[in-house]
Amino acid sequence: MHFDTGDGARPTPQDEENYWHTLRKADECEEDHYNGEFMRTTADFRDRLAALDMQKRELEQRVLEVHQAIAREHAGLERVTCKFHDARRVRYLEREAKIQRTHAWFNAIHKRDDENRVRIAAAALAAPRHHVEPAGPPQPSGVVNGEETNGVNTNGEPHGESHTPPPTLEPVTMIMDASNKRIGPVHRIPFVGNIAAALNKPAKRAVQLRPGVSMTEHDLQRLHDNQDRWASIMMQAVGNIQTEAGQCSLCSRGEGPFAYCVIVEGLGACGNCHWERKKTGSCSSTVQPAESFASTMSSATPLAQATGVRDEDLTNGTATPVSLSRPVSRDKSVGPSSTIADDVWDQDLKPITRESLILKHDGKIYTHPECMEGVPVEKIDKTHPYWDPSWEEIAPEVQRSLESWQTKLDTALRSGQMNMKFQLGRQVNRGNRIMDFLAMGEFHPYQLVSKKYMTTKVASYDTVFRLADTISTLKKCETLDITPAEWLRQRLHEIIIDNGANFNLGKTIHDFYHDPKYQALRTANGIKSIGRPSGVKRIPKDSPQSAKTTPNAKKRRMFVSEETPVYSQQRPIAPTPTPTLPHMDDSERSAPPTPDLARATKKLKSRHGPSKDPDLAYEGFTDTDEFSGDIIGKHDWQLNRIKSRLYTVGTGVTQYWHWIPTGGETLFEHQVLAEGEGAAWGIYRRSINFHLDLHDIQELRFSPDTGKVFVSCKPDVVISEDDKPRGDLIAEFKRPRTKKRFLAFCRKKNVTITKIDADIIERAWDEYESPDVPAMGISDIS
Repeated sequence: MHFDTGDGARPTPQDEENYWHTLRKADECEEDHYNGEFMRTTADFRDRLAALDMQKRELEQRVLEVHQAIAREHAGLERVTCKFHDARRVRYLEREAKIQRTHAWFNAIHKRDDENRVRIAAAALAAPRHHVEPAGPPQPSGVVNGEETNGVNTNGEPHGESHTPPPTLEPVTMIMDASNKRIGPVHRIPFVGNIAAALNKPAKRAVQLRPGVSMTEHDLQRLHDNQDRWASIMMQAVGNIQTEAGQCSLCSRGEGPFAYCVIVEGLGACGNCHWERKKTGSCSSTVQPAESFASTMSSATPLAQATGVRDEDLTNGTATPVSLSRPVSRDKSVGPSSTIADDVWDQDLKPITRESLILKHDGKIYTHPECMEGVPVEKIDKTHPYWDPSWEEIAPEVQRSLESWQTKLDTALRSGQMNMKFQLGRQVNRGNRIMDFLAMGEFHPYQLVSKKYMTTKVASYDTVFRLADTISTLKKCETLDITPAEWLRQRLHEIIIDNGANFNLGKTIHDFYHDPKYQALRTANGIKSIGRPSGVKRIPKDSPQSAKTTPNAKKRRMFVSEETPVYSQQRPIAPTPTPTLPHMDDSERSAPPTPDLARATKKLKSRHGPSKDPDLAYEGFTDTDEFSGDIIGKHDWQLNRIKSRLYTVGTGVTQYWHWIPTGGETLFEHQVLAEGEGAAWGIYRRSINFHLDLHDIQELRFSPDTGKVFVSCKPDVVISEDDKPRGDLIAEFKRPRTKKRFLAFCRKKNVTITKIDADIIERAWDEYESPDVPAMGISDIS
């Protein structure tokens, strides 16, 4: 604003002061005006904001109250849920206990019924018979003085037309098909002779047929008209069931009409061999499986024609019956000195079925039994919440191992090293099986059972393969009405209950092939067992071929011969036999022993008489290898498995320790049987060294409660490829008697032997987690 005094004079200081005062007053009035306008304009907004702030405070208070109410409800729900789960667990336990009591009650009823049936049958058998056989000795054959009869029996009836009806007595046993469906009873028939005396015992079980074997009522009627067929049935009913390792070759191939290999004490042939007219010792020849009873019974000789007549394999061509008391095969004797254990058959082998299954889950996790609690139902992987951070992924490690084996195989094939084809190809096939199982299996190995039972060995290459192979085999079992995973988990639950704190999942899966229930399931489904060299064929000792292929005539050949140990160049094929009694042919068995033979037998028995130490007492030894048929001497000890810190040779390899006392050596040489066409013995290459020098043994530690022996070796005596000592060995012998023979022999050689607890040896065995050495093929021997 321009200032003008009006008279053209210059403004004074007073004029300037008045000007500025007037201007400030005007500005203040203007600001008051605008402020008043603003307050009037915003008054409604301020009022509404104040009301909303009040409402906000009220809502926040309400939210706090709601959160507190939610927490109270959660706590109440958790208490109710815990009570529900506790009550459900109690119900499950009570229900399981009730089921067990009911099973026990039914089993007791069945047992009483069986005992009553046996007593009635025994009383009936002991009672006087009204149908007495004609006086005089029975005719041994239908041929008299080399001439055939006129085709009629003594009553003037044609041969083959007479049927002996089963006596109307309480049945001795029952015949069941593969699905446990009753076919019909078996009764006593008039029967005399040595076999009849051996079969005059109470029945122990029903007779179980193999899957695919059928039998009709007509077959059952004709069964009572044929003494040999009836005797085969009775062998199955009154004999002792053999373990899988003790089976004859016919039963191990799944041949014969009966599900189990059963031998009666005093009779060398099992029921299947007797039915097929094969002696157990020579039944490895090709025999057609008995698909039906009708086909085999059609060629059977009727009772009227066969009275007093034995089949060709049961006679020596004269009227004297041949004794069948010869042991079945190596260490398979059924006499008092036999070491075959029927434990696996005496224990409860109740099958695992849908009815006995106790696995429970709520759709997401398993809730029962204890070993499965918390395990997810769905398949897990590394991203699953159940996955433990300490677990290493299995698939990448297996893939690396598989690629390594494949590279080695390709290199060997390109370089023409065909001797390694079998071993490397086997590892490649195993790796592919594992990868398929990990990719397509319904569960991950880490969720087989709960976390508390997991060990690092479960993830190993060999253990995962055995798990995959077990699941694959279970899928082939047509009798299963549950999934393979359910069957395996149920069986592991039973093993955990039996073993308690000593249960080891990795060891159990690694050795599961020999589980009794698993063996029985494979047998019931006609699945052949592995472990026996596929190409080994036994040759009868009286065959012309046997003279050409005796062990003494062969030269022992080495695996990977360019690394052969010096001491094993020019010795006979292993196991090298020691002098033993000659085998008797059938005519010798049927005749009384000569004085020389009797003296030799007495001398042999006295040589292996009872030891002063009861833990080392044994009787006799077996002189024939059950797989190859080679002669085995008293200085051969068959091993089931053997371990060092570097390698493990398992049950899939037939192996022996053979004593070599000549040439200044005192060595237990480790000799193995190769796979392929024919029986070929040899030793592993130098890097796989299980030979045991007597001077290298510091101490042998054993326990009567285990078949394993801990061999404590002197330090720095056997140097391995890594320039470190091989260390101690742990050997598991094939049979308890074999272990006792070995310890008794070593004691005679002044080796220190110490008795310790079995748990110490088993723990040492578990601590050795060395890789398995597979069996070698014939091409690996040069």
